[in-house]
Amino acid sequence: MAGRIVGIDLGTTNSVVAVSTGETVRALADADGGKLIPSVVAFHPSGQVLVGKRARERRAIDARNTVYSVKRLIGRPFDSDEVRAARERFPFEIASSPTGGVVVVTRGERHTLPEISAFVLREVRRVAEDALDTVVDRAVVTVPANFNELQRTATKAAGKIAGIEVVRTIN
Repeated sequence: MAGRIVGIDLGTTNSVVAVSTGETVRALADADGGKLIPSVVAFHPSGQVLVGKRARERRAIDARNTVYSVKRLIGRPFDSDEVRAARERFPFEIASSPTGGVVVVTRGERHTLPEISAFVLREVRRVAEDALDTVVDRAVVTVPANFNELQRTATKAAGKIAGIEVVRTIN
């Protein structure tokens, strides 16, 4: 049997997970009562991958290995104006993938942007499962209205990597 379906706002800066309880929608909180999950992924020297608040804290001390705000680059070619501007602005390394897309290089490893988004989605899923005390494996995910089909497909791929079936993307 499939688990619970949730709504996820996979944001550029923060993400939120919510559940419908009939007539109302309730944002789910983490163990500390926080409802905003920073869309930040840090690759710790120990090999551990930190996501959310713990990752955001590492940004000040290990910016080269802390990834944030990459949602706007998902599904874009490496040679696009947006990626060129991001390469100048971000402290972490952005490189070209073999297919002409974008990867992030941290601690000598290459991560696709759907993989980075999947780290965030796994954390969002963990918060939802803890709050609901049930399996969460399906979601409706919001995307910017200007996302093209390639960007929507990349978002669905991130969900799949995270073990979440994205049943629908909505603007």
